[in-house]
Amino acid sequence: MARLAVLCGTGMTELATSTDGASVETFRSDTPWGAVPCTLVKVQGHEVLFVYRHHSPDDLVNPPHSIEHRANVHAVTSFDPSAVVSVWSVGTMDSDFPPGVVGVADDVLDLSGTVWTFHDHSAVHVDRTQIFNRALSAIASEVLTGQDGAGPNAYRQIVAQASGPQFESRADVEAFHRLGATCANMTIGGETRCMSEKTPPLVGLLLSSNWAAGRDPSDSHAPVDHHSVEDLAASMRARVWSAILAIADAQ
Repeated sequence: MARLAVLCGTGMTELATSTDGASVETFRSDTPWGAVPCTLVKVQGHEVLFVYRHHSPDDLVNPPHSIEHRANVHAVTSFDPSAVVSVWSVGTMDSDFPPGVVGVADDVLDLSGTVWTFHDHSAVHVDRTQIFNRALSAIASEVLTGQDGAGPNAYRQIVAQASGPQFESRADVEAFHRLGATCANMTIGGETRCMSEKTPPLVGLLLSSNWAAGRDPSDSHAPVDHHSVEDLAASMRARVWSAILAIADAQ
């Protein structure tokens, strides 16, 4: 039996309860930065703890800049998982990674200047040369390979940290792309920084839910619609589950 933890966001609110035959338990994890709602799913002999990163006390969607990443990461790592899977919705700049494909993160480009750490009082400099675990990422890539529209580079994505909560401008996207990013997300920077200070290996699953601004091949001025992004991300739940369970089976 494996114990995994999953941090998820846009389009994934029903991921924890979408599997037939699974037992589901909800509780709150107390952390120094506030309580975190958790959902524990027992399925196929595994225990998988889910945390919705946008949780808020009033059941609204907590915007990206207000998320307390330390609380979320503390909650999932306190579960003592063998690995943590973060699921992010991204805007893609990569023709190998069109909307509708689930990719795998290889690295993060974070020039936001926003500091996230568990070590405010005494400096700890953690290595981030390899943010995502290569062996577990390869397992996820193998399960996801062969999706319609996915190119060979879909499983080695470099994700740019965008500030949000607004979507990026065309100039933002062009700058990110020139610096090497292949997609963009609003929460990956803080979450990966906090996870890098914890022990469990991390895997990043990426939901290509829209063309980033200016990147739609059919219309470079096509708008990005929030509701369409959510709907497309939600349609990828089954593939996300298959990758999560493959990682669990490998533990």
